[in-house]
Amino acid sequence: MPGNVPIGFGAQRGYVGSRKKNVGSATRMIVKTLETSFSRLRGQRVRVKELQREVCEHVSSFRAEHLHIYLDTGEQVTAFFKDLNPDHQIETARKVRTGGLGPSYHELRVYQQILSRTDLGSPRLYAVRWEPHCGIYWLFLEDVGSSRLRDCRNYERWVPATRWAARFHAATRNLPPSQTSFLPVYDFAHYHRCAERVRRILPELNALDQTMVNEALEHYASRIGWFAALPRTVIHGQFFGKNIMLRAPQGEQMLAVIDWETAALGPGGFDVVSISSGRWTDGQRQAMWRAYFDEYQAQTGLLRSWKDFCWEVRELEIYQALEWLGWWRNRSVSHNFGRWIKELRRIMKDH
Repeated sequence: MPGNVPIGFGAQRGYVGSRKKNVGSATRMIVKTLETSFSRLRGQRVRVKELQREVCEHVSSFRAEHLHIYLDTGEQVTAFFKDLNPDHQIETARKVRTGGLGPSYHELRVYQQILSRTDLGSPRLYAVRWEPHCGIYWLFLEDVGSSRLRDCRNYERWVPATRWAARFHAATRNLPPSQTSFLPVYDFAHYHRCAERVRRILPELNALDQTMVNEALEHYASRIGWFAALPRTVIHGQFFGKNIMLRAPQGEQMLAVIDWETAALGPGGFDVVSISSGRWTDGQRQAMWRAYFDEYQAQTGLLRSWKDFCWEVRELEIYQALEWLGWWRNRSVSHNFGRWIKELRRIMKDH
């Protein structure tokens, strides 16, 4: 692509002061971007004495690096460097994602307009370099480590995530349009599109899957108006364990939620069913729902029926499973399709 500056993954890893021997153009631009940003954040001129770049191996969409930054103030800062150029998506992401810049720009705006104004432990946005004419779409975020909630089998570590969601939803439920107008809305058209996607994949399914999915779809389609009328707040949209980092050391803000490309205005219960999906027992799942329910009421002062809340969340479970089945389309695209078939089977049995 003419004018596209390569990011240089796998190449130069070091930068020391003014000694720029064999340092690539990408590294020089990274240093300049960081110096400008940290100077602004510190209120004084700051220089990068040394920069170490380490490729992040475990990513789901875009190439990324851990940056170890040594400033002339004596500080050492670690940052997570994310290249959001759609041409630089990893191979597995190309199979299911579009090549446009929409999701990348969306995540940037979430950090700038929403997360930067809340204090719930989300990664800080250190710097941005956004130069479309050069193919540069870089985010520099606070590096919150590599420990994901997904990899933690201790159930007690998952319950705080539901409380975090309740605090986030409470804090963002009444944000002005000036902050949220760019977010997609879970309205009637949104839910209708989900139903249409699922109808299109039905002929491709085996008989057993087709019968169950069709039953769930008929129920869901009859409730689209009800879904569209649910109260909305800012939601993450993919509030799964893979998108929740565990900070070290632990504390009041031990959780850091990442990857905000799917943030939207929708029912808070959608994030609840995301974090409680999968391997849990019925008792564990109910306890997670209860933790959210109690925390949300405590934060907002709004009272509602526990029974009604559970009923709402169960309906949202059906919607979420259908949404993901429509996304993955069939078993040949990804093993995730089978996972959501299994999840829908559990949901329909409980329903």
